[in-house]
Amino acid sequence: MPPKGSLLVDQNGGPAHEAPSGIWSSWRETLVVSASFMSAYTAYLALQSLQSSLNQEQGLGVVSLACLYGTIILSGILTPPFIRLVGPKWTLVVAWVCHSVYTASNFYPTWSTLIPASILLGAIAGPMWTAQGLYITTNGERIAKTTGQKLHSILSKLNGVFFMCYESTQITGNLISSLVLKQGSYTDTNVTRWCGADNCPTAGNGTEIAEPEPQIVYILLGVFLVCDVVGLALTVFLLPPLHNTHAEVSIPGESTEQPGLGKTLVSWCTALSDPKLLCLVPFFLSCAMSQGILFADFTKAFISCSLGVSMVGFIMAAHGAITSVIAIVSSQIAKYTGRYGLFAIAFTCNISMVLTLLLWKPDSDNIAPFFAIPIIWGVAVGIFHAQFNSLVGMLFPEKKPSAFANYHTWNAIGYTITFAYGGVLCVRTKLYVCLGAVVFGILGYTGAEVLYARQTRASLSRGITHPGDTANENVTFLSSHKKQGDFVKIYKSTTQG
Repeated sequence: MPPKGSLLVDQNGGPAHEAPSGIWSSWRETLVVSASFMSAYTAYLALQSLQSSLNQEQGLGVVSLACLYGTIILSGILTPPFIRLVGPKWTLVVAWVCHSVYTASNFYPTWSTLIPASILLGAIAGPMWTAQGLYITTNGERIAKTTGQKLHSILSKLNGVFFMCYESTQITGNLISSLVLKQGSYTDTNVTRWCGADNCPTAGNGTEIAEPEPQIVYILLGVFLVCDVVGLALTVFLLPPLHNTHAEVSIPGESTEQPGLGKTLVSWCTALSDPKLLCLVPFFLSCAMSQGILFADFTKAFISCSLGVSMVGFIMAAHGAITSVIAIVSSQIAKYTGRYGLFAIAFTCNISMVLTLLLWKPDSDNIAPFFAIPIIWGVAVGIFHAQFNSLVGMLFPEKKPSAFANYHTWNAIGYTITFAYGGVLCVRTKLYVCLGAVVFGILGYTGAEVLYARQTRASLSRGITHPGDTANENVTFLSSHKKQGDFVKIYKSTTQG
């Protein structure tokens, strides 16, 4: 590790900045990116939880979420040319402008305002997350080169800071929503209420949720719009542009040419020829579908229907808190417990909560289960969030970009499917569909692990070391060569949907 105040010399022998200054600037950029995401997603994630309750007319809120996630499926295709055109910093600026437009559209939610704003927000998701990954990765490389520490260790720290801020937005946003909505008065004209699994989007046994006065909703949306503007201001004024985001050095036999749209699609499709990835598809789908049930149906048919929309934020904040804690804890204990035990816990929590929603009759006089269900579900979500990246990176070491692209795409498809049929099927039917998807997901994951174990044994029997290194979600390192004390690193960014 270079001594304090030492100069960093680049691989051509040229002078560079002082090491402490470079480390601080890298951490400062990481903190600015984390703070801007925390500010913008405080508004977005809270609005996502409220869409099914606040915009009930003809299922507008749920349909808007389906449009948003449906667009995310395609946004990854636009990522490479968009990043090359505007750069990572201004990609984030455009993203926060789109978030502001989305929040503003909720002041007057109609099919002609909310749907286009949702499509716009979904379209920028791929480039936005790629820009985030480029900032984190570039800063990690800079710190690792300055201090001599292992790159994986540095990236784990930087990503830990970022995702701690990101996951905490479920707490801040939901608490804001409940504290504001609690000030409203609610008039409910329904005599018979069909809450829980019996809730249906039909006239026979549907229940219209009592909504607060418009001025209360406007206050809430005003607070969220301020959050979006704060994120925009942080990025514009405090985040420096990111340079040299492409491969720095060419290695003989490896092309540094950025793939076009056609090659991107071909790479995505051909990756599915791997039986392991094909087995994981129902796993990716089931995790997204169960979370879609939580965000759309649990919030409306269980919480809002039984306790009122003002309680959605308090309860979902508890879910966000446990998700954040479990994501951090599981990532630290994974090296002791192994992924099998963690995934077993996650699967158990996931399937047990779906079954609980099928059997449980919500009672407004007993509030404990309303908190317990999302908390236990948060254990599963936290483990999935922490372990998905390493799982995909380990199982597909030679084709990480296309494997991660498939992961994010199928994740978005799962959300889209759940939100798309949200205004058509009864909650009980949706829970049965989700239960079947979860079972197939467990079988698919098991099949992928079995195939991986067989491939590993076969490789070891031939004397080949299987390259199952831990992957960072946003970056795939294709080469790391050491020559005369110099490191040459080539990387490609992948899309987080």
